[in-house]
Amino acid sequence: MRRLSIILLLIGICVGPLLATTGAQEVIPLSDPIYQEMDLLYLITGTGTPSASRPWTKAEAQNMLSYVSSGEEGSTQHALYTSIHQTAYESLRWMFPEEFALSANLDLSVEGYAHHNPSYNSLGRWAYAFPDRKPLARLRLDMAISDFFYTYSDLQYGYGLYTHDDVIPHLADDHDSFGALIPDASTNNINYIDGSTPLIQYQKRFANNLIPASKHFDFQWPKRAVFSVGSGHWNLAFSRDRISWGNSRIGNFILDDHVDFHEYLRFTAFSNYFKYEALTVFFDTYYANDPHIRMLLAHRLEFRPWEKLTIAVSENVMYKDDFLDVRFLNPSFIYHNLHQESKFNAIAHAELAYVPVPGIRLYGQFALDQAVAPNEDPDEEDTAWALSLGLEVAKPLEKGVISSVLEASMALPSMYRRDSVDFLMIRRYAGLGKTVHLLDYIGSPYGGDALVFLSETNYHVPSVGTLSLTFTAALKGEIDMYTPSIGGTTDYGAVLFSQNMISTAFCATLSGKKELELSVSGIERWEIYSSLSYLSFGEYLQSSHTFTLKSWDIQVVLGTSVIF
Repeated sequence: MRRLSIILLLIGICVGPLLATTGAQEVIPLSDPIYQEMDLLYLITGTGTPSASRPWTKAEAQNMLSYVSSGEEGSTQHALYTSIHQTAYESLRWMFPEEFALSANLDLSVEGYAHHNPSYNSLGRWAYAFPDRKPLARLRLDMAISDFFYTYSDLQYGYGLYTHDDVIPHLADDHDSFGALIPDASTNNINYIDGSTPLIQYQKRFANNLIPASKHFDFQWPKRAVFSVGSGHWNLAFSRDRISWGNSRIGNFILDDHVDFHEYLRFTAFSNYFKYEALTVFFDTYYANDPHIRMLLAHRLEFRPWEKLTIAVSENVMYKDDFLDVRFLNPSFIYHNLHQESKFNAIAHAELAYVPVPGIRLYGQFALDQAVAPNEDPDEEDTAWALSLGLEVAKPLEKGVISSVLEASMALPSMYRRDSVDFLMIRRYAGLGKTVHLLDYIGSPYGGDALVFLSETNYHVPSVGTLSLTFTAALKGEIDMYTPSIGGTTDYGAVLFSQNMISTAFCATLSGKKELELSVSGIERWEIYSSLSYLSFGEYLQSSHTFTLKSWDIQVVLGTSVIF
């Protein structure tokens, strides 16, 4: 005990001045309303834009909140401030001597799903699919020591990515390759799932999350596992968690939260005017015949030259080798200058958010995967970049805030693609009697050769609930994750929609969530939520200028969660 006390004392001296609440290094999950509420609070007050590098720790949330006025009692601004303050400063459930705190929570969720068209039987054919669907039960465990140490883990019981009864296809039966990860599928015939793979749980007209047998259980847990240390202006986290860079509602180009988690080591240092981030994301290579290491090495600089404008730039490389060369882990290095194409693929990235007047935000992202420099052979590699632009308007209304977003996003065909190293991912999911691999993009879920539009309107009342109406229209060319890439080029060049057929997708979703007031001892929160979606898919042939609506579906979700 004495030895432990000495260690804790030394760590306390190193981290410097501490904050006032135990558990300040708690990492707030991306599903928490604090992110939406902080965005709205900054927007309606004209304070600018909070950090788009997420998740935050409570210490970082406290720092951002300290620069905003709480507003007048009874105002919407005050209600937002109060709700954020409660989350940012809330300590863990039980406090013990020597600033040790512990929490244990049980989440019980019951969800029901119904739809009209049973051919909508895959991840990409549902508006509310894995990983959105909640498990039947989740036990959350976390602990903290003072304000410099925090750890979290969870156990859950619910449906996995697939069920025991699903017939999972083999990659070689459907495709010749999967990017640079599996250049020849015939030599690596893995079981795989992508957005179009038929799965029984999405085919049923009526379904629920009341898992009937353990053979359908999600073995991929803990779903979140966090180790976090830090102080008032820095944090170091080793986590399995969702992570996101950017304000895009369609999909962020470098790191997006459309997957259930990433596994990463992350260092952040932050103030009101500057945030530095060094990030290493580790990827599964269980699928490979030859053992190797695959990591995303990234560093990000975020500036607020004045409160209305936020600028962020990052350099990101995918690293692949059969051993770890520690020299490449220096986060201050310019990764592009490593000059080893067989090991690296670099993407530069920039974000901008500007609030000219309270209630209006302009934002955008640009990612450059490949450009032809002077004196370079223009036929050596395809030009590859992606761009998104958005406008958000918000205004207090009654006890809440109504906000609307218009956004457009496009990515050229060769975005994310190289012949040796690319920005695709394979994740292994273990189950009874079979191992299945999920194939996906790391950044935007639409990948390259895509043009997407989004309109979203929200009405949010702090600590009460949210009502949303979202429209998404996507145009997707024929170049996808399975299109061959040779020498950094695809078979079809770098022109958007270069082939005859364009796949179209449209989704309209009305969704809502309501928190119920309770005076029952032992229950922390109870909420109900639902959504109604219309989806349709079609094809447009450029040669004949004809559009064909292939199919449509109506989908309904009803759910309730009780947190003990």
